[in-house]
Amino acid sequence: MIASRPRKLLSIQALRGLAAFAVVAYHAARHLGQAVDASAITRVTQPGHAGVDLFFVLSGFIILHVHRQDIGRPAALGRYGWQRFARLMPIYWVALAATVASLLPGHAEDVTLARVALSASLLPVSQDPLLGVAWTLQHEMLFYGAFALLICNRALGLCCLLLWLGWGLGWGLAQASGMVPGAWNAPRFTSLFNLQFLFGMLAALALSSGRIRHGGALALVGGAIMLAVTLFEATGRIDGYGNMARLAYGIPAAMLIAGLAAWEQGGERSVPVPLAALGEASYSLYLFHLLGIGVAWQVWLRSGIDTAAHLAACYLFLMTSALVTGLAVHRLIEVPLLRWLRSRGPSGAVQPRIAQYCCKT
Repeated sequence: MIASRPRKLLSIQALRGLAAFAVVAYHAARHLGQAVDASAITRVTQPGHAGVDLFFVLSGFIILHVHRQDIGRPAALGRYGWQRFARLMPIYWVALAATVASLLPGHAEDVTLARVALSASLLPVSQDPLLGVAWTLQHEMLFYGAFALLICNRALGLCCLLLWLGWGLGWGLAQASGMVPGAWNAPRFTSLFNLQFLFGMLAALALSSGRIRHGGALALVGGAIMLAVTLFEATGRIDGYGNMARLAYGIPAAMLIAGLAAWEQGGERSVPVPLAALGEASYSLYLFHLLGIGVAWQVWLRSGIDTAAHLAACYLFLMTSALVTGLAVHRLIEVPLLRWLRSRGPSGAVQPRIAQYCCKT
């Protein structure tokens, strides 16, 4: 018997759209800053990398929200594994193939068979994948594996999950205090980014408990704290790449997610359609936005327009190209590919729509 689907939460989709947009804004500014002085733009968009923190917390929330009834039910493991594979890997392989093709003309020496294979596997090694943003997917794979243990055996999975996340927290705090050199990191395993999955799971548990009475207020508080952290980073008061920033962004992100979900479940709520649509395309946007930025940059260079004199116009052009690329890939490739894969998955493997965009991660 297949459990009933959790209610679709458009506010969570909207958050995914905002997270993806923030990452695009961050990368577009960094790309521009490599050619000209774009310090005014890069300073404002610097905290956009925290979209990754939001993605990780969202992933923890969604996986537990959707698969909570699968915990302790080994028979559900095949369906869970197929859903995660279908959602994460095929469209990523398309993005990886496009990246390899773009690298071959000028950087063929970087495209070795071993590196392509490691990139395609998403094994959590220390070397970044050829598609740079896919380092986050290595963390996703670790979390999916840990959650699979929960499905196989509740007690064993919970023990392993808490040990792994506790180890990461202790290691991160030790590094932050200078007790452990940063170079001693084990590939991906000890990163405090992994703790953000737990924050998301705690948000899902808080939602399911029914004890969030004022979801809107909780979301406002979480959003305000996140905004304050971004302002502190933009003004140079905190290191947004440091270990403590993972807590500073992750905890209020969990508050924001739990609050918005509770607010939406409390009645008929209106979520801006463009944000929800952007959220649905967020994975394609995340995977392909660098390609869109790169193509737009080459077009801009060939136009002969003075970049320094038209800085804002160039930045908007890069942003527009990234967004159009991601949305087009989602509509023309990702959606048909997912539909085909799900028609061939295990019985009952069709996912709730909230689970379709869960990585992303």
